[in-house]
Amino acid sequence: MKKSKQLAAAISELDDEQLQHHARRAKLNGASLCGGRNQPNITHPTITHGITFAIEAIRRRLGVLVYDEQIRAAVAMISGGIAEMPTGEGKTIAGCIPAIVHALHDQHVHVATANEYLARRDWQTLSPVFDLLGLTTGLSFHDQSVSEKQSAYQSDVVFATGYQFGFDYLRDQLTLAGRPRPRLGQSLREQLSDSNIAGPTICMRGQHVAIIDEIDAVLIDEAMTPLVLSGAETTTRTGDSALIDGSNTTPFDIARQCIAELQVDVDFFIDPVAKTVRLSDRAIRRLHESHPNATVSSQTNAPASAMEMPWPMYVQSALRAEHLLRRNVDYVVGDDDVQIVDPSTGRIAPDRQWRDGLHQSVETKENVPRSETRQTLARISRQRFFARYSTLCGMTGTASGLDREWKRTYSLRIDVIPTRLPSRRTELPTIYVADAEAKMQAMLRDVIEHHAHGQPILIGTRTIEQTRSISRALMSAGLNHRLLNGLQDEAEADLIAAAGRGGAITVATNMAGRGTDISPDDASLAAGGLHVIGFERNLSTRLDRQLLGRAARQGQPGSGRFFVAADDELIRHDHAGLGRQLTGLTAARSNRSWDQRVVQRQRIAESQRYETRQRIAQQEEWLNELRQHVA
Repeated sequence: MKKSKQLAAAISELDDEQLQHHARRAKLNGASLCGGRNQPNITHPTITHGITFAIEAIRRRLGVLVYDEQIRAAVAMISGGIAEMPTGEGKTIAGCIPAIVHALHDQHVHVATANEYLARRDWQTLSPVFDLLGLTTGLSFHDQSVSEKQSAYQSDVVFATGYQFGFDYLRDQLTLAGRPRPRLGQSLREQLSDSNIAGPTICMRGQHVAIIDEIDAVLIDEAMTPLVLSGAETTTRTGDSALIDGSNTTPFDIARQCIAELQVDVDFFIDPVAKTVRLSDRAIRRLHESHPNATVSSQTNAPASAMEMPWPMYVQSALRAEHLLRRNVDYVVGDDDVQIVDPSTGRIAPDRQWRDGLHQSVETKENVPRSETRQTLARISRQRFFARYSTLCGMTGTASGLDREWKRTYSLRIDVIPTRLPSRRTELPTIYVADAEAKMQAMLRDVIEHHAHGQPILIGTRTIEQTRSISRALMSAGLNHRLLNGLQDEAEADLIAAAGRGGAITVATNMAGRGTDISPDDASLAAGGLHVIGFERNLSTRLDRQLLGRAARQGQPGSGRFFVAADDELIRHDHAGLGRQLTGLTAARSNRSWDQRVVQRQRIAESQRYETRQRIAQQEEWLNELRQHVA
């Protein structure tokens, strides 16, 4: 400790030019220290120097004094682990330190965030800090040109979303696969002839270090779906847009008509948790008998190589669109198109499309123009992609509870970082009611009570539709409010930041503004701080903790409570247990045993989602082995 203080004092006396000079010397002298999966020696002088350089650069460029808890979080990440820091404890600053330490050891650092706004914000905020130490930074985003991406990846530290890094990797793999295989002796001949002939250039320069902000969102929640790089079909796909018998009817239209004739639990079976539909053998026979030509294209010159989707798959897609995907919950209908809502964030993902005809089935359901089907060009699970990094680490406020998955899938351990100041959050008892209407009335009473005291209120919902219903109820009660549901840009951060003003009422999907500070003003703090309302318990306890964590940050006062009804997503399938008890309620009430039952339901849901993620990872491994065998 004494040596560390002496080093910090000596570095603080250097001017900016001298500081950069010494940082560059540290970069040259420690180039091989942190490579591989072996844990680095945190007490090694080159690492302690790097941490001290980072702290001084942050102080000079951001005017921020790094506190001990942030340093502890940084050390946890440098060691290749997860730092669990409560919301509002300064994760951005903590994550800057390991990025500097690794970059000073001549490793390419990728800083991954949960959304593009956060990536751009952190890049703009932290670039001056890296620049002071002679380190370069870049930003990768979705609509960059190839040359811009290549330039970004030449930097020491690159900022992007987790999925953007994955897609950039997949594009590089397609580029490499498209290069002609060199003939025997070609490389030697090119060297002897001083040839500079080169094929297409890839962007990434290896996968050395990944530092992931909101690591549970990136590696757990988003891991429910693999990274799939797709493009327009290059061949005619029989039946997708093919006409039936020369008319304007397509298999999607026929399938839509067919599902009205099918009976649930007789002709098809629904798994609401896995969100799948299975047709019975009886139904499949009936479908083939009633529509034997449904997948026959009227284009007689269709190429033999065209992929053909079996007729029952169109019907399955139509059933999934009808029974499992809900408007303003799973998707929204925009300007004559269907846009997917990201289930883990509540944000609209306009560039995504469901596969295997499901997207076109939803478009048929909503009577909007059908988009072109896409073919898969490349794919990889998030688990397999991030496992490629030599050093993987990150930070979040909600890592605990997933210890088995962190260790088994990613070989990561958790270091729980204490809060800098004692928490002053008041967690009020959960309110239980019979149905959605009773919950809305109970929630309004809670809003009116806290609003009367001058507390700012943040109402978190699971779906876009819920935000609209609550907005209508607040308007009817004469309560002015702001609505945030699905926008993914700077306006989201501005709206969330304003949620801390005295008397403000904000209605938002649960994860909206994640990573953005809500700072109550003095009047709000005097009234009790931010009051958070969870309109519905989530399928994951982590998301509940994340929502409540918006209140009472950094030792401030604040409060929060949840509301639960029998028809909530988490409860509605528990017919014999809590759901039955809640249905009989005639008035709102609290109950500790019900609280425990809710947690049990969440653990069941989390276990099912864990198994789904494991199946996805196993499937991706199998597909990868198959591709290698075929190649």
